[in-house]
Amino acid sequence: MKKIILSSLFIAGMAVAFTGCLKDKGFENNEYGINDPDSQPPGVGFPFGSRAKTDFGLDVSASPQSVSGLVYVNLEAGTPAKADVNVTMTNNTTSLVAAYNTANGLTGSSAVLALPTAIYSVPLSLVIPSGGRNVQTSINVTNTTALDPNRAYAVGLTISNVDGGYKIANNLKNLLIVFNIKNQYDGKYNLRGRFHHPSLSNPPVAFSTVIEMHTSGPSSVLMYSPVFGEYCSPANLGGSLNRFGAQAPQFTVNTATNAVTVNNTDVTGVVYAMSATGFGAAPYNHRWDPASKTFFVSWGYNLGAGGAYGGNGSASRMWEDTCIRTGPR
Repeated sequence: MKKIILSSLFIAGMAVAFTGCLKDKGFENNEYGINDPDSQPPGVGFPFGSRAKTDFGLDVSASPQSVSGLVYVNLEAGTPAKADVNVTMTNNTTSLVAAYNTANGLTGSSAVLALPTAIYSVPLSLVIPSGGRNVQTSINVTNTTALDPNRAYAVGLTISNVDGGYKIANNLKNLLIVFNIKNQYDGKYNLRGRFHHPSLSNPPVAFSTVIEMHTSGPSSVLMYSPVFGEYCSPANLGGSLNRFGAQAPQFTVNTATNAVTVNNTDVTGVVYAMSATGFGAAPYNHRWDPASKTFFVSWGYNLGAGGAYGGNGSASRMWEDTCIRTGPR
């Protein structure tokens, strides 16, 4: 489970960077070049409220996870608070999500959804302490396994009240956090592979390309090729990188053993089967290696007995792929 926790040094930097006035043109233009707090009434606001949205990746997990450092309220004043400043927020998800979808023309399956209230909590009453300039709190999420990994979800908050004579900065009063649902295998990868087809010369020629793995379940990912702009498994066909049919393998990891199976079907309904040996004679170790963040798999279909390549018959179509994770997508 991933947790993003901002360090105290970063928070201190944020307090300086986001201190400003309520009617500052820099704030209104989402810039921070003007800072004249002494000429304006002091107030409070979300520093990240200057953005249309703030993105965060949630893990697919039944375990609780904490989203820290995003619900951050800053004192928009030239001096620290002389007494405790009580800030009240309202969960305004429905209206903020609707406004965001409308502004960006997002409809149907592309529209952002409200994160179900049953799976998260966030304190709505905060206190900027006397002598301080800011306060932050966490969004605590319980179980994300029922969420659709192909959709985005959001939580929207609005500062609704503040005491101590402070005003609410109108241009920084709303905060929209949009969550993408990802498991630990999701990300960008370098693929090094070989592909066997009876029409091609043998032994299979090695090739390399970039791919992405997209979350499709708690411990499953679906291969996506940015080169071809679709879910597919790139292959070396006749000496050039191409795609073969509609193959879009889904890798599922046994989280107890790190063993991997390929358990998806293509659009024609062909069921993928694991190759027992890959392109060698010894049994192939289909696995996820957590230390190097690498998938090692060999798979295909129409796999028969005999043949020159790992016991696969002459009619087989087979891939042997090493997929090395390079970072998040």
